[in-house]
Amino acid sequence: MFVRRILLISLTLALGAVAYGQQPQSPAQDGDLRRQTMRQREGRSQERIGRGGRYGFGKFRGMRELNLTDEQRQQQRAIFQHHLESIKAQREELFKLREKREQGSFTDEDKARAKALRQEIHNSMQGVETEFENILTPEQRTKLEQFKTERKARHDEMLKRHQERRENTPQ
Repeated sequence: MFVRRILLISLTLALGAVAYGQQPQSPAQDGDLRRQTMRQREGRSQERIGRGGRYGFGKFRGMRELNLTDEQRQQQRAIFQHHLESIKAQREELFKLREKREQGSFTDEDKARAKALRQEIHNSMQGVETEFENILTPEQRTKLEQFKTERKARHDEMLKRHQERRENTPQ
């Protein structure tokens, strides 16, 4: 009799724990989830640059085809790392402006400031491209230009297909 009670209580507790574990969890707020995802992405791109495995900048994804020397890879990492440090303040300010927008307190001045910050980051990225191209050999520069041309052609083709899909979609 005593053993049955203990088994019954144990079984009840076990089933209760399983049932509790399967209850839907309270959803995180959208803003919190977005911020967490963005922080994870930011960390991943910095890891990629630090490891030298994948390249964190979209424009530099074809680097493997350039067959960089170890010295060039070190110079590349230094250039990218310096770039990330130089735009850190702009990125943080953009992040704060994004939070303001999510909270609904985004003004026209904030919008103009965000646009200016994005332009500063874009200009800095162009400087990184120039600086990076300076460490390449003439053959590597030729390969890089070929890669850029191919990438632009693929991009234009994708835009064309997207536009055709839009035109052919009934409204």
